Amino acid sequence: MSKKTKNIFNIIISFIPAITWAGAIFYLSAQQTLPGFTIDIWDFLLKKSAHIFVYAVLYFLLLLPFQYYSLGKGSKRWLIPLFIAVSYAIFDEVHQSFTPGRHPSLRDVGFDTLGCSLVIFKKLGYI
Repeated sequence: MSKKTKNIFNIIISFIPAITWAGAIFYLSAQQTLPGFTIDIWDFLLKKSAHIFVYAVLYFLLLLPFQYYSLGKGSKRWLIPLFIAVSYAIFDEVHQSFTPGRHPSLRDVGFDTLGCSLVIFKKLGYI
């Protein structure tokens, strides 16, 4: 295997954690109901915190290969994984629209984007 082929193979392999995490998100969004609290405010806080956490992890897992292999230049190294994660959040909400008992929510995409943004702010040293 040539050095270039090995490098391309390693880059592809480095995306497996993000793909696996995205698969877990897909599985969860295919569930008709998810556990929660009986008190509405606690249920809201739990589920929205979960959105923030899950997409922060997805963004972080997407960001790692871009940083390690220097994929993209300058801000593209941050923006391409952000675009992928937010696009997946939109796809996830569309997917939920086909799941009985679930409905799509633009607000959830906002919480997902917030999760991605928190990783960016942390990497830049703002938090």
